[in-house]
Amino acid sequence: MSDLQNLILTRNGSILHVTLNHPATRNALSRQMVIELREVAAQCKQDAGLRCVVLRGARGNFCAGGNFADFQQMILSPAPAEGEDPIATANREFGRMLQEWLKLPQVVIAVVEGAAMGGGLGLVAIADMALTEGGAQFAMPETSIGLPPAQIAPFVALRIGQSQTRRLALTAAKLDGWQAQQAGLVSEVLEGATELEVALQKTLRSILRSAPRALASTKAILQHRDAVWMDETLDFAAQQFAKALRNGDAAEGVSAYTEKRTAVWVELPPEAA
Repeated sequence: MSDLQNLILTRNGSILHVTLNHPATRNALSRQMVIELREVAAQCKQDAGLRCVVLRGARGNFCAGGNFADFQQMILSPAPAEGEDPIATANREFGRMLQEWLKLPQVVIAVVEGAAMGGGLGLVAIADMALTEGGAQFAMPETSIGLPPAQIAPFVALRIGQSQTRRLALTAAKLDGWQAQQAGLVSEVLEGATELEVALQKTLRSILRSAPRALASTKAILQHRDAVWMDETLDFAAQQFAKALRNGDAAEGVSAYTEKRTAVWVELPPEAA
């Protein structure tokens, strides 16, 4: 595996701890971090001695979502005269990373502290189970900056259903840990870091008592139904994401967020109403 700039890997027997490590952006998902997560997933898939992967963030935050610098660079990039829009291509790569993590034969546990926003919520959704502190914050804020939660929404919908996903995506509502548990995003809520670690070790012991091949088969069975339509859905979502970055909404949304002001949106055209 190439040198990792944004992830810390720690192996403890049959357990791999993967820590998102870019504290300056609250571990936001840059394109480089996505590449590295795909590399780690590929290695895990081939590792017969690996039983469980623990995914968490450095310095008190899980993941703040997409990287604003990447969004701003995309906004300024010229649209292609023909062929695939590179924005859609880049967005789809994020979805492929989520698919690859979802399909891992190992049990994936997300340990959530601080922020789990946007793409970070997507990582929670692909985990087999998630443990969180009560004070953590979960949200899909993309629409509030002029973007659809393109590659994230299908995975969140698989996790918590269409109704809850629509509520989170269309209102950009924030949930704390207990509300996230009620919605079905997380499996257990703990009071603090010490309790979170105790719960993680208890969960790991339970997983390690089961047969690795039985666990992998169980995951494959549960994912089989949804594999057929996911590629087509994520391809369509990438095109919608590119449109949002090209039509000016994202430029206004990112500027408003940075300048701490209310965004001024273009009204929906009559034919789209």
